[in-house]
Amino acid sequence: MYGLLFLDPVRIIGLWLAFLLLQLLMGLYAFRLDGERPGPLWSLPLQQFVYRQLMYLVVIQSVFTAVSGSRLRWQRMERYGSLQAPAPAGVSRNSG
Repeated sequence: MYGLLFLDPVRIIGLWLAFLLLQLLMGLYAFRLDGERPGPLWSLPLQQFVYRQLMYLVVIQSVFTAVSGSRLRWQRMERYGSLQAPAPAGVSRNSG
């Protein structure tokens, strides 16, 4: 975003597209090596734009927390233990 606002936007967009193309080619190669369909790669541009901005926010928050000397608490989830795993095929729940 900084580059789009304060530098040459045409150059920045060109560089972003070049890196995106390189990542797309590497992703296609990786998917081919794993024998998977490349369908999920459509979200790569969105991931590059949204996820990176989110990670910058996390880094900035971590730096401010470290500089201020305070601790971030783990945000623990409450666990209820109410989920039951399905029985394997051919085994009834009452046998055993």
